[in-house]
Amino acid sequence: MIEPGQAATLTHTVAAADLASAHAHAAGERYPDVLSTPALLTLIERACAGLMHDALRDGQLSVGVTTHLSHLAPTPPGIDVSATATFRGVEGALYWFDIVAADAGGPVGTASHARAIVDRAAIEARASKRGAR
Repeated sequence: MIEPGQAATLTHTVAAADLASAHAHAAGERYPDVLSTPALLTLIERACAGLMHDALRDGQLSVGVTTHLSHLAPTPPGIDVSATATFRGVEGALYWFDIVAADAGGPVGTASHARAIVDRAAIEARASKRGAR
């Protein structure tokens, strides 16, 4: 079981697919060649999900429910960025985490994030019904 105060760090090297510029799809869209906020959120979610691994039974997954994220500084490609997630505790069905992300230059983001445990087959069945409309 996961205990309050338990922490884990996940490190990722910023690649071309992680850049804000990779999200430009329409003519005229322009974004910088720095770590995108969606890529930072992915790193944060993965760090939290990793901490929840031992709380899951067969057939279960953890899913992100809510995130309060501040993206504080740009990280260029080729640089390692780390997210350290610390488990705060459980409130109802939600597992809450506090996260600090940093690169060699210092903090790049802070977040609070909540995850829930779900049955994989059930959530995927619910999703397929939504797509059938």
